[in-house]
Amino acid sequence: MKLLLVNITDPRKEKLVTDILNEIEGVEVRKAPKEVAAKKRSAAKTARSRRSKLSKPMNPQEKKFVKGLMQAFKEMDEHIAGKRKLKTLKEVLDEL
Repeated sequence: MKLLLVNITDPRKEKLVTDILNEIEGVEVRKAPKEVAAKKRSAAKTARSRRSKLSKPMNPQEKKFVKGLMQAFKEMDEHIAGKRKLKTLKEVLDEL
């Protein structure tokens, strides 16, 4: 068994991430104890500010990738909210 720690910096995305992980067979999702979560939040804030100072500007390919990823997350949010119906994997593979 492998243990993977996921740090969610935006509390509004917690349910989305939890729902996605719960859909995967063989994955168990558990919340961290309150004291661990509080320590991780303060560490994440300092790491985030440090990271922003050290990061380089994105090239056009990276910008395009991030834009596509943000669009995919938006579509996933709409699907979860029932505003959009996404294709199943079978439908995607049938198109190929």
